[in-house]
Amino acid sequence: MTQISILVVDDHQIVRQGIRSLLSNYPEFDIVGEAADGAAALKQVKRLAPDVTLLDIRLPGESGLEVLRQIRQVQPEARVLMLTSFDDEEYVLNALRAGAQGFVLKSVSDEMLVQAIHSVCRGERALSPQITEQVVRWVTTTSPTPPPGKPVFDQDEQQILRLLVEGASNTAIAGQLYLSQTTLKRKLRKIFAKMNVQTRAQAAAEAVKQGLL
Repeated sequence: MTQISILVVDDHQIVRQGIRSLLSNYPEFDIVGEAADGAAALKQVKRLAPDVTLLDIRLPGESGLEVLRQIRQVQPEARVLMLTSFDDEEYVLNALRAGAQGFVLKSVSDEMLVQAIHSVCRGERALSPQITEQVVRWVTTTSPTPPPGKPVFDQDEQQILRLLVEGASNTAIAGQLYLSQTTLKRKLRKIFAKMNVQTRAQAAAEAVKQGLL
């Protein structure tokens, strides 16, 4: 079985130890490194190229958001899961805009954290339930009429985008919309082309960023 390599970035040693202890119970995970600040995290990302980076929002010196932006610059395909105690809406939206694949609170259950890591590794969105509610609330209060120049989506495409933002898998989306996997993939390709993106995560992030729903 191919393991998922993980880098843990948090300024509290006891938190890093706790995460390492928890994830060591799952043979599919391999904690390849730890970092207590942004500079160390960036060095580890460059050296280890982990499959998933667990990144706290608040770090000494540079914030986790700035570290996220730098990680995306040196490793554009990096999969980053924000793991933090802070659920401020501005943090959430800025993290998603900066390219984080997920935003999970440290209060989530062990099972939810494990599921989130798997989802992010697959390139899917992973959000805590509280975060999902915030994002959906923010998206649904945005005007449904996109400004000039932005892509226009039909009803199916809007529903698919909304479900992507909520973190639904392809299987879940197809089931909810009564679509075959082939039809869903075709619609996703059309959505990606309209948004000029390559992945589900990028489409969800752009939908939130641009208020497309």
